[in-house]
Amino acid sequence: MRTEHYLLAGRYLLVERLGEGGAGTVWRGVDQVLDRQVAVKQVRVPAGLTPQERSAFTGRAIHEARSAGRLRDPAIVLVHDVVLDGDQPWIIMDLVTGRSLDKVIKDGGPLPPHEVARIGLRVLSALETAHMHGMLHHDVKPANILLDGDGSAMLTDFGIAVPLYGQDGGGPAGGSLGYMAPERLNQQAAGPASDLWSLGAALYAAAEGRPPFERPMPAAVAAAVLLHAPPYPERAGRVLGDLIMAMLAKDPAVRPPAAQVRERLTAVAQPARRRSRWWLAPVAVAAAVVVVGVAGWYGVAALRGEPDTGTFVTAPDPCRLLGDAQAAELLRGPVRRAATKPGECQWTLDQGSSPDGRITVRVRAERPNGDLGGAAMAEMRFAGERVARAGARGKVFRTVRGPVADVPGVGEKAFTQNVFKLFMDSTERGQSDSVVLFRLSNLIGEVVLHRADVPADDAAGGRDTAAAAARLVSAALGQ
Repeated sequence: MRTEHYLLAGRYLLVERLGEGGAGTVWRGVDQVLDRQVAVKQVRVPAGLTPQERSAFTGRAIHEARSAGRLRDPAIVLVHDVVLDGDQPWIIMDLVTGRSLDKVIKDGGPLPPHEVARIGLRVLSALETAHMHGMLHHDVKPANILLDGDGSAMLTDFGIAVPLYGQDGGGPAGGSLGYMAPERLNQQAAGPASDLWSLGAALYAAAEGRPPFERPMPAAVAAAVLLHAPPYPERAGRVLGDLIMAMLAKDPAVRPPAAQVRERLTAVAQPARRRSRWWLAPVAVAAAVVVVGVAGWYGVAALRGEPDTGTFVTAPDPCRLLGDAQAAELLRGPVRRAATKPGECQWTLDQGSSPDGRITVRVRAERPNGDLGGAAMAEMRFAGERVARAGARGKVFRTVRGPVADVPGVGEKAFTQNVFKLFMDSTERGQSDSVVLFRLSNLIGEVVLHRADVPADDAAGGRDTAAAAARLVSAALGQ
């Protein structure tokens, strides 16, 4: 264990410990040859390695630090040197004054959207530079984004950066839970889209004041990253919020590329200027159509004139969209109806304290935003939801998410998905949710049939009933 006033490699004097994290310990030091202050990172070597494994780890750490040292960008904290002390690697970097973004959020709460966008642009510049040099950062998070006095952001901790096509394998070694892209948690190949996912998570935290997948237990965080879309970042505003949600798509192939991220961040970062209608260019329109149709990115077609509000000025009362008698027929028993929260109504089988069936109806009217009409906004939100839920298909722990399938006769577009969760004490029984999501003009609707105790071989047995309920709701909306 090194302490203050230790002279590293005969040159770097350790002055004080600045912080410690999963990747290592950072010290404030003095380069006695050049007489300047530096940051010195003591790379954390995993415990329990054999001598051969430790040697391989050290060699890789040195190689990666040297590779990171070739990166030059105003938003990158420069790496100057890497040295060995015994078999312990140390990385010498610029000492940057200022506070980390996570401390700024903790002390002052969420940031305004234009400030979040400006931070995003700086970090994006750093990532683009790294990606052009064949490097991935692998640990983009608020703690690694430093803000100086004028608000300029710098991305630090390139010490665990890995080759774009190296031997990393995409596994979760290195990085921070909650800011690691789903493919890394699944130990699949990582790429530039993985860093952009992490940037989206960091921007979400800056805009909302909390991480997008905040949970009390690490396993729950991992499950949320793999399976769930985060709550929409309302504080970010619609333009930045839609961009962040697109960046957090489960499937790397459907996330917006860096050029589109830069364009949208630039628009938000300059609130006083009229945002350019980037989608009016023929090439951009073609790209938007392709991405919405195939990938689910929030691209749109060109609009002329003032944006159309859509059919629904406000969302209708969901409790009026399904009759009690209709719900009783679907659930095969008497029901109790309750308005559970704004925009949501539930019909529950009236069978005492432990009902085993429930239908939930949710509706939300999308409003115009800038040049986008309400229907266009609803279409973008619907497309993003479909992509996110399709990407979550599969089994994680005791939860199984089925495939997404179209549902005819419900709204203008609709899809269904079944989610089954085994009981903790059983491998044969559990709870099932059959979900139908639909769009009608500028309205997004959701119908969920919940069955509390069903056998695993009947996990999707409620799909037809959920679709029937959704058709009744759609009919009540005047389709």
